[in-house]
Order: sequence, then structure tokens, then C-alpha cells
Amino acid sequence: MLHKPLQQITYHDLEDFIHNQKIGEGHNLDFKGEPKNIDEFANKLLKVFSSFANSGGGHIIIGVEEIDKLNKGFEIKGINPIVNSKNVIEWINQMINGNIEPKIFFYDPHTISIPDSDRIVVVYRIPESHKKPHFNNRDCKYYIRQNDSSEPAKHHTIRDMFEFSRRRNEDLNHFLESRKLLKPESDDFALTKLSNSLNSEVFTKEFIVPKPVLVISFIPAYLNQENRKIQNQNFRNWIEINSKGHNPNPNISLFSTTKTEYHLEGITLKNYREASFSDFLINGYFEVGLCDSLFWSFEDKWKKQPVFCLHITFTIGYLMSLLHFSKKYYEYFGYDEEILLQLSFRSVLNFHIEGFNQTQGRREWRDYINIPKNKNNNNFKIIDSFVPSSLTDDSITNICQEISAKILLAFGINDPTVCFINDNIDKNVYSGIRHL
Repeated sequence: MLHKPLQQITYHDLEDFIHNQKIGEGHNLDFKGEPKNIDEFANKLLKVFSSFANSGGGHIIIGVEEIDKLNKGFEIKGINPIVNSKNVIEWINQMINGNIEPKIFFYDPHTISIPDSDRIVVVYRIPESHKKPHFNNRDCKYYIRQNDSSEPAKHHTIRDMFEFSRRRNEDLNHFLESRKLLKPESDDFALTKLSNSLNSEVFTKEFIVPKPVLVISFIPAYLNQENRKIQNQNFRNWIEINSKGHNPNPNISLFSTTKTEYHLEGITLKNYREASFSDFLINGYFEVGLCDSLFWSFEDKWKKQPVFCLHITFTIGYLMSLLHFSKKYYEYFGYDEEILLQLSFRSVLNFHIEGFNQTQGRREWRDYINIPKNKNNNNFKIIDSFVPSSLTDDSITNICQEISAKILLAFGINDPTVCFINDNIDKNVYSGIRHL
């Protein structure tokens, strides 16, 4: 049952799990019954939530009570959906977020209705945290999971958890440094063999300027856990099949290629004509590099000089499609932990923004002298995070709106609605995007 996506667990699954398989509490599973004392119930939940985050992760099923301790017998009794005058999920979420430091990540809980009853069962999944150890503010202790209970951690265990997080951050930084994606202030930021080989007709044929590049990276939180899907022709076929059909434009192919390169770490797809590449590694990391598809130039007819632009609607629209693809991609890998999303911009000093939504009007070439531009950052990066199974149309839109607002601020525009109309990307503008 617990191997299924959280939101797909049914009451029938729960009955089979408890009564037929007779699965009891353990290192990664805890049951909690109806709260009889609110404070005591809150203290128990804080211990379990923090211990799972500090250990190997686990599931908490609330609404299942122990009826036979000797034989580990449990019964599905459910809980009242209202606790302390609040919705039970709202109450639990606020209580956990307000009392564990640093805040732990947990998946959106799943509510299971009990047939012929107004009572419910609530299932939470808490992954192992890469920011551990997490501190319980109520009793000022760190907890870990030991067998079927949550126990205070000893000093050496707390030290080891801090060391785990330190090593994890070092591993991540080392990986990003190897991809030239760590320090925007460095001369070689986002300048890899792949990005350097991007074929730009616009920025090498007409004008002598550094070539602008955007690298969009999807970075698993646990890079050392290699998934090792076989990177062969079948994998390329899978990518090509699943690179289409995503909002906001289901007709474009995200990874149109003219050349495929297989290597020890994974597979690289290149498109020389449209100046793009895609790199997929066996540890679950993948990135896309773009140039001419997003960066354009116009000639200022008065000053007889070029004006360089980033098309914001194409950029955000493509990012939305990539996020939809990433949900399928990580499902294919069987990976459902946190993913870091990084947009790395290189050589974009003095660039303007193009691609305003229809309500703000299209601009003629002469208007560009009045548009704010990026005067400060030749290179910069924007970072966000998400969990693949939690991605929805709404959450993808929210991520893209936040990233759009940050990009616009870098270019001197304090208006997050430039490429959105009523919280939806302007498809009239985006529909003109060329195949990437």
C-alpha cells in the first residue's frame, strides 16, 4: 500500500494493510489513534514527524488504534475531521510547522473517508531530510526513529546528523561547480563544453558580443543515489514520446534533436539548427541549454546599433512545459524526493525584456530605448524547489510566476504579470514560439 502514490491509497488498501497483511509499526511506519488530550497528541506527533525527518523517513497513519499490544493488533477507527475547532489537517500542519526547527518538508497529506461514517483517516509521508537534524521546540530535543518508537537522539547521533547535512551540501556544491553552475560571479559560470558549443546565428553572425545562454537545471536533492536507468535508444525514444503534449503549448517538442551522444554519465541531445541541447544523467539530473530560441536582437534605426532582448513569455512558457515533463521524468525514474530547479543566465548585461502579454500591448522597435534593462548582472541564477509527485497545474503556474517575477526584477521591471493574464500565461504570445 505504501508503495503507491499517497493520493491513490484507498480505504480498501488500508483494510488489507491492517487486517490481512497485519503490518505493524516499525522504523518507517507509525499509527496514531483519536486524540484524547490535544497537548499530548501534539507532543506525540512532533516526536514522530521530527524522528522520521531525522532518520530514514516514514509514514504516519492517523486514525488507526492499537487494540492488542502483545500481538500488535490494530483497528481502523478514524478521527474527527475537526480538532481544536480547526480542520484536522490545518491544525496538524500549523502545529508541525510552528514547533520543529528548521521546518521539515512533508508531502500533502491524504484523507481517506471511512464508509458510512463522518470520520476519516489521514496519511502523512515524511521523507528523510537533507537539512537534518530537526529540533523539537516543545521539549528542546532531537528525535530519531528506533525500531517502532521515536527516541531522543544521543550527542554522537546529533553530531552525525549535522555532518550528514554538511556533506550533502558539499556534494551538491561540488556537483554544481563541476557543471559550472555554482558561482555567477565566476568567469566560466554556465560555460560548459555543451553551452559553449551552442550554435547562435544571431549573436555570432551579426554582432560581436558575448553569446547569451540560459541553462535550466533539474537537480535531485540526493545526487549520490544513482537511479541507473539504461541510457540507450529506448531511453531516447521515451524522451521523444514524452517531450510533447505539455501545457501551455502541447504542440512543441521540448527536445528536438539532430544528434545524440551516449556517454558514461547519461545521454546528450543536441540541436545545432536551433541552438539548444539537453543533457540527461543517470543520477536523475537533467539540464537544457538555450540561446537563439529565447534571446533576440533588433536594430535601433536611430542609433544604428543593436538592441538585445530576452523573450520572457517564451522563457516562462518553456519552463512550464519542462516542469510538466519533469513530473513524468521522475516518475519514470521512481524518484520522488525534492528537486532543485535552477535557471542560470550568462552574458545578459544590458539586455531588455521582450514578450509582453497582449493586454500590455506589443512593442515596436523604437520603444526599446524606454524599457528598463539589466544593468547590473552579467550572470545570475534563480533557484526554486519542488517534489515531482506534488506538481499540479496550479503549483506549476505558481512556480513559474515566482520565477518570472525574479527574472523581471533582474531586468529592472517590478511587474510579475508581464507574461500572464489572469494567472495564465498569454498563449497568444507563446503560441508563436519556434521549435526548440
